[in-house]
Order: sequence, then structure tokens, then C-alpha cells
Amino acid sequence: MKLELIKKVQPEGKGKGNILLIHGACMAAWVWENNFIPYFFDQGYNVYAVSLRNHGGSEHTSQLRWTSVLDYVNDIKQVIHEIGKPVFLVGHSMGGFISQHYIKQTTANIKGVVLLCSAPSHGSWSLAGRLLQKAPLQFMISTFGFSWLPIMKNRKLLKSVMFSPDFPDERMPSIASQLQEESFLAFLEMLFWRLPKVKKATVPVMIVGAENDFLVAMRDTIKMASAYGLEPLIIEDASHCFMLEPGWENTADKISYFLSLH
Repeated sequence: MKLELIKKVQPEGKGKGNILLIHGACMAAWVWENNFIPYFFDQGYNVYAVSLRNHGGSEHTSQLRWTSVLDYVNDIKQVIHEIGKPVFLVGHSMGGFISQHYIKQTTANIKGVVLLCSAPSHGSWSLAGRLLQKAPLQFMISTFGFSWLPIMKNRKLLKSVMFSPDFPDERMPSIASQLQEESFLAFLEMLFWRLPKVKKATVPVMIVGAENDFLVAMRDTIKMASAYGLEPLIIEDASHCFMLEPGWENTADKISYFLSLH
């Protein structure tokens, strides 16, 4: 599988470590490009951001709608093999769910995992209820059309479910234009179909949630962290895509500290 890999690496032998950034649903590697990639490169890391199959500049097939989370896990295996060195996985939303499945299979070459507003290990049933209540028409169209574009491409709705109220409106057209179709099977798997069996992690794990996250409620992040035997970091006044919002540096600093310990 030909996968897009945006990378920024240190001069040979100079890196403090390797970070692999994994995007969420309907996104691609571009979501990390302006903030997290240069930040962690400046911290001394080799930074890689992958676009999963059928996303961004990666190879596209006709099977996107029924692509499994396990297919995405295989993409991560491929990239880690290409990097050829131990990595920290940093997964956002669906990327966090994929990361949980990955470390359930193997922790070889994994130094640690950071789950950012991750789809919870116990399933996303509560999200379906919130979407049905907030946007019943778009939710029904998406469900029966096996497509989340009716929600993702509605700029007003997109902002209300993924960003803070004060996120600049002028930035929404650019972000909405880059969002794309997502696997409906993967959504079902995150809902209930293929949940990772959580046990005490054998690699360091950091769980980060956002106080005002509509897509992954704070209570779900806390419940997931409890299953791992951890205390989550909850970002005050933040929403789902906090890494694109003003103040993202404060959370990046905390993630950098976690990485430095391992």
C-alpha cells in the first residue's frame, strides 16, 4: 500500500526519538502539518505523519466505505517498519482508536502512546445519541447513505461538533474543503463492532481529553482512562480539534514532557 508520509527529521543521529502522528476520521496527515510537526521537530524529535489508506495523498481504492480499522492498523505496521526505529504513537480521535488496537496486537518498537480525544475503547454509543439529538436530519441522511459528508461538509454543524465557538469562521472553508469521506465500517467498529480489549498497558500511555469535546465526551475519556488505570489530562475550554486551535502549544508542552520521561 502506497501511503503518504509527511516527515521532518533531524540530521542523522541527532534525533531524541521518533513520533508517528495518526489522524482522525475524515482527515489526513495535513491536520498535523502547521502545528504539531514543526513543534515536535523543534523539540528535537523525528516527526512523521501518515495519511491512512484512502486518505490524503495515500493510495485510494474502491473499498473505502468498508475499510476496517484493522486495515488501518496494517497501515501503521507498514509505516513503523519503514521508519525502522522505535516510535511514540500519537493518535487523534479515530487515530487513537487505531493506536489502541495496534498495541493490543504488539508493542514491539513502541516507546509509548498518546491518545488525543480518542474514540473510547468501550464504544461510541453516546455519540450516536448526541448527533441524533443535535442534527437529526443530517444524522439520518448520513446513516442511510453510509456517508458522514452531510455532517462534515455542513460548516455550521462541523464547527459546533469539532471546534470551539470562538474558532475563527474564516478558517472553516479551508478545513471543510480538506475533509473527506470516511469508512462507514470503521464508524460501526468504533461504535460497538470491534472494540479493543483493554488491559493494563505494557507501554507508557497518556490519555488527553477536551472539556468541551462534542464527539468524544469528557466522561467517555475519563471512563476509558479508568479502564487503563490512568488519570487523564483534560484540557479546559477545549474542543475535539484542539491541535488546530489557539493555545494548542500548552497541550503540546505537556505531551512533550510525557515523551521526555520515556
